[in-house]
Parts: sequence; structure tokens; C-alpha cells
Amino acid sequence: MYDLMQAHPMTLIIVMSAVLVTPLYMLCTYVFSGASARKGALIGSGFLLWGAVMTWFCLAGIVQDMGPLGSLVVPVCWLLPSLILFIWRDWFLSEPLSQRWLIGLQVWRVIGGIFLIEMVGRNIPGVFAYPAGIGDILVGITAVAVLVFYRRRKYIAPGAVLLVLGLGVTDFLSAFFFGFTSSAGPQQLFFPEIANNSLLFPTGMIPLFLVPYAIFFHTLSFLTWRQRKVQAQRLRAA
Repeated sequence: MYDLMQAHPMTLIIVMSAVLVTPLYMLCTYVFSGASARKGALIGSGFLLWGAVMTWFCLAGIVQDMGPLGSLVVPVCWLLPSLILFIWRDWFLSEPLSQRWLIGLQVWRVIGGIFLIEMVGRNIPGVFAYPAGIGDILVGITAVAVLVFYRRRKYIAPGAVLLVLGLGVTDFLSAFFFGFTSSAGPQQLFFPEIANNSLLFPTGMIPLFLVPYAIFFHTLSFLTWRQRKVQAQRLRAA
């Protein structure tokens, strides 16, 4: 038996649409950056496979069944893809990637607004829904503003890139803190009237899959920014 959230239909549609689009967006990021289409397809396929596994995790309630150890699953999921990227960064970034596509992924963060929908439906407490939902929407709006402002310029300014990255990381930390401390367990600091069921399907696909995917793009964006900075310094020194 699968333990599912009685979520609004729009929540299910938005979450699963985002999950299914992730491999295509990864492929497009590499193709439209002028990088290897094969590499983009390989990375996208890896995320598609991982997304299928996380769907099973979410539907089967694996995290909840693990007890105290389950609290480690979310941070591991968040860090693992970016750790792999960092270790093999020379392979992932053997060709430069477009910051427009990297930052463009963060526009999708607005789907975090579904936490507010489920708060209204009394599936998720406000202590988590407000910071997670509003934070995601703000990051998405900031990403849109940056893309619009630099639409006619060849490159996005480093300060704008770091602004999106900084806001995005702050939002992740805020969502994790309030989600972790409002969930049942010895770490619980907040005791809302509504249990925090955000790890149930379908909203559970956000922390288990979509957030790690977004963090992966944050890391790609930062490493691309750093790569160009180092190249510029070498040119000035030459």
C-alpha cells in the first residue's frame, strides 16, 4: 500500500510535469550552450533514472519507514548530485555552458508555490509552507528579472549570477530548517496543528528530486562563473 497525500490535482500535474521535463531541460542546456549533446543526454538520462527511483521512494514512504535515519535522506539527496558534479567537474564543464540556461532553470522554482496550495488544503503547516513556498517564488521572480534585464547582452554580469545563487541557497537552507524542525522526531522545534506531510507523494518529489536537481544547476552555474573568472584572470596576466 502506498501512503499518498490527498493533494489538489494541480499539485500532482505541476510536480509530475516538472519531473518529466528535467531530462529535456538538461539536454537543451548543453545543446543550446554549444556543448556536447551526447553529454547532455547522458546526464539527463541519469536524472530520469534517479527520478524514477525517487518516485518509488516517495510513493512507498521509504523515508518515513527508516525512522531517525530517514532524516538523513533529504540532505543526502540534496548534496549527492552536486558532489558528483564537483568531483568530475572537468568532464561536466569540458565545454562552457550558458548562464542564461543555467539561471533559467531557477525560474521553475515558482512551482514551490504549491506548498501554499497544500497549506490551504490543510496538508502542510504554514510554518513550513510560507518560507518554502514564498522563498521559491521570490527566487523564480528574481531569475526572470535577471534574464529579462540581460536579454540583449552577450553575458550576464557576475553580480547578477551570484545574486540568484545567493537567494537560491538561502531559500534552500530556510526550507530545510523549517521542514526539518516541524516534522515529527527528536529534532522537532515547531509543533503545528497540521502534521508536516510534505514528504508524501506528490509534494515529496520536490525535496527528494526537484530540489537536488535545482541545486545541481546552482553548482553548475557557480562552477561556470568560476571557470570564466579564472580564464579572465589568465588573459589579463598573459
